[in-house]
Amino acid sequence: MLGAVRRFGVSQALRASAPRSLSARWAPQLLKWQAPASRAPVLAKSLHTSFPALNAASAEATATLENVSQAQEPEFITEFADLKNKGLIDPSIIRNISQRMGLTTMTDVQSQTINQMLGGVDVLAQAKTGTGKTLAFLIPTMQNILSDPTLQRAQPQGRHRSSGAGSSDIRALIISPTRELAEQIAAEAIKVAQGTGLVVQTAVGGTHKRSGLMRIQRDGCHLLVGTPGRIKDILSDPSSGVSAPKLNTLILDEADRLLDQGFSQEINEIKDLLPDPFKVDRQTLMLSATVPKEVMTMVKRTMKPDFKFIKTVRDDEIPTHIRVPQKTVFLHGYENALPAVLELAKTYQARQAEDQTLRPFKAIVYFNTSNEVNLAAEAFMVLRGIRGDGRSGSPLGRMRVHQIHSRLTQAARTNSANNFRRAEEAILFSSDVTARGMDFPEVTHVIQVGPPRDRETYIHRIGRTGRAGKEGEGYLFLHDGEYESYQSKLGDLPLTEDTTLSTAALNMTRDLATASPAAAETINQIKEAMAEVSPIMKESTYRSQLGVVSQSFTKRRTAILALNDLAIHGYGLAEPPAVKASIARNLGLDRIKELKIEEGGSYGRRAIDPFDSGRRGRSNDDSPFGGRRSSRGRSSYGRSDFGGRSDFGESRSSNRNGGGLYGARPRY
Repeated sequence: MLGAVRRFGVSQALRASAPRSLSARWAPQLLKWQAPASRAPVLAKSLHTSFPALNAASAEATATLENVSQAQEPEFITEFADLKNKGLIDPSIIRNISQRMGLTTMTDVQSQTINQMLGGVDVLAQAKTGTGKTLAFLIPTMQNILSDPTLQRAQPQGRHRSSGAGSSDIRALIISPTRELAEQIAAEAIKVAQGTGLVVQTAVGGTHKRSGLMRIQRDGCHLLVGTPGRIKDILSDPSSGVSAPKLNTLILDEADRLLDQGFSQEINEIKDLLPDPFKVDRQTLMLSATVPKEVMTMVKRTMKPDFKFIKTVRDDEIPTHIRVPQKTVFLHGYENALPAVLELAKTYQARQAEDQTLRPFKAIVYFNTSNEVNLAAEAFMVLRGIRGDGRSGSPLGRMRVHQIHSRLTQAARTNSANNFRRAEEAILFSSDVTARGMDFPEVTHVIQVGPPRDRETYIHRIGRTGRAGKEGEGYLFLHDGEYESYQSKLGDLPLTEDTTLSTAALNMTRDLATASPAAAETINQIKEAMAEVSPIMKESTYRSQLGVVSQSFTKRRTAILALNDLAIHGYGLAEPPAVKASIARNLGLDRIKELKIEEGGSYGRRAIDPFDSGRRGRSNDDSPFGGRRSSRGRSSYGRSDFGGRSDFGESRSSNRNGGGLYGARPRY
């Protein structure tokens, strides 16, 4: 306690010495903030609202919060410049925010939380992603570090900083559930800290531990951002030379997600590696989109008696997955997916050329496997070099193409994320690693190819658009045979069927001579691009889709036939790839005769080939798509790629589009 008195005065020392029980009470504000009258209705019920989960732990605390909420509504600063003018925040921080980041007005989350966090009390804030919560905790955290008279700031010295900051000078620790989110937070923190002498470092999995340690040892660290496993690894290693004896702020971002992903034990172990909060006063900040009982258990173990619960989510607020227009596009086959994505991009670009009020096309396209992401991105990268028939430039125009999935190195994922953030017009092909917590500005479209594994995944994906008050659109591309799976998981969501994409309904297993010129051009461009992609990559993708797709159809034979059509008419392979007998057996597909089994498998039979009509033995150069092959890609699939999902009922039989080029579907 004496250490806390010397460092921050009597009031905070008394806080540090208080017993840690679960309760909540009102603490006077440091400053009366004024807000425009027009803003009051928006914030009327958002701060210090009652918290139902507290009833079980402390009815008295809940009653106190309710009384405060009804009796005293605080006022808020809404402009960043006013934080400097009132002497609350260091001018360098405000200059970085206004000049380097181009921000002048706070979001609701920022105006409600910054002053509370500046007071040094523990805060549990319920806030959604995409609402500016990162700045909301970075600004007061950095200011509180700068206010510490014992701080040794780093000074520029040649290529590196001076030794003013050391590897044991960590004052704030930010724990994030994913590498991507940690890197995103760190990138924003570096911008805010520019010119303040504060040193921001990262500690995330998927990167070389040694290189990260060398940076901390060389440049020092005041604010460490990382994932639970790597932070624990560094702090528990006596040989790392990294410690946090002066730590005064612990931040758990996306707390519900941290606990949902099983990081509770790691967080508790990290806390045990930090200074005793009864000797070194520590502020704890927890930010969470939801407040389940697991979060409240962590609050009880971590926060002080005077913690504040700040709810920045209005009870009457319409969620993104309700507010954003969402459309379902039923594909004739999986082979129609990429042509439909390209058609959607072209159509929007044409509209945007006529209507300058529309934002440039910026889309995230989600797939259910990493191999699908890799293949789609590869094909669209080739598209950027293909001239459009009768068009100027490539089919994509100036649009950039990026990809993020778990098989990329952390450096590659970070680079793709940063490039996509900066891009004005781009497509990001992604797996679910970006579906939650990642903030990409100005996303106009979220396109999901295939049914997501569950309702929550769909909602988190769609939440990448319509952020920060901007508009957006969501599309879900499904095979006709996946209708029942879609209904069981997403039937209660406000999706409407969209039939405007002509390439989605075309029967690509037939001649396209009668298709519209625009649709035929789009499909041929995809075929031409796909012909440049490595056949090994296509075969790996086919195999990785087996476990996922076979669970989207009740009739697994239907799923295999659909994938076989994709392999030939979408990927341009001469025949569907063969699968090991052991894998087919593990997936429950070994008795489906349309699935090609490798020769020499455990059953000792030769490959089953339902397409044996003179094709066997034909080289890939005889692909229906023609063209030369490149050496792009490599085979990289394992058992994990074949994991599936449970069945979701019988597939729908659809005759919405009768016979003909657009309507003929194979009868299974």
